[in-house]
Amino acid sequence: MKLNPEHIDQLYKFTRAHFVEWYDLQTELVDHLANDIEAIWEKEPGMSFDQAKNKAFKKFGVFGFMDVIADKSKAVNKRYWRVLWQIFKDYFKLPKIIITLTISLIVFSTLKLTGHVILIMIVAFWIIFIFPVIFGFRYNLKLKRRFKRTGKKWMLDEVIKQSGLLFIISIQIPIQLLRYVNLDSTFTLNSTALFLSSFFLTVFSLFVYILINLVPPKLEEEMCNLYPEYKVYLKA
Repeated sequence: MKLNPEHIDQLYKFTRAHFVEWYDLQTELVDHLANDIEAIWEKEPGMSFDQAKNKAFKKFGVFGFMDVIADKSKAVNKRYWRVLWQIFKDYFKLPKIIITLTISLIVFSTLKLTGHVILIMIVAFWIIFIFPVIFGFRYNLKLKRRFKRTGKKWMLDEVIKQSGLLFIISIQIPIQLLRYVNLDSTFTLNSTALFLSSFFLTVFSLFVYILINLVPPKLEEEMCNLYPEYKVYLKA
C-alpha cells in the first residue's frame, strides 16, 4: 500500500506541528516517515494511516524531532563554513595570493604616510563590521518577503542570515580598542608590525567580502541541485 498526495500533505503538517519550521528538513522527515509507514503497512495492512504515522514517529524517541533538528543544524552550519573556508583558502594560492599581497602593500603604504595608525585601523574595522551587519538585516527582510509569498523556510537561509548578524556581537572589539586610544597623540609602528597589521586588515576585509558576496550564491547553487523547489523559491 502506497501513500497518496493527501497523506504526504498530512505528514508535512505533522512535521510543522512538531516544531520543524524548515521545508528542507520537513521534506527529509516526510520521506523518512513515508518509507516507515509503507513498511509498517506491508506487515500490518489493516492499520490506519494515523496509527502507522504515530508508530513511525515513536522511533524518534521521547524528544521527537528535536535531535534531528539539532543534527541538521550542525550539518548545515558545517557545510556553510566548509564552503567559506574553501573559497577563503583559494586567496592564499597562486594567482589570488598576489591580489591579497598587493592590497596589503597598498594599505601598508597608505598607513605609513599617515599619523594615528591605530585610530585609522579601528575606524577601518568599524566600517568593515558594518557591511555584514547590513547584509544580515537585508537578508532577513528578503527571507520574510519570500516566506509571505511561499510559506516556506529553509534552514540554509537561516544560517546565511545569522552569519551576518553575528557581527553585531563582534563589533565590541573595536569599541573596546577605542577605549585605549588617545586621540590627541600619534602612535607609530615599525615597518614589520605595520605590514602585519595591514595584512591582517586586508585578510579580514577579504573574509567579510567572501562571507557576503561569494558564499551565499555558492550555497544556493548547491541547494538548487539538491532541491528543485529551492530554485523556484529563490525567484519568489
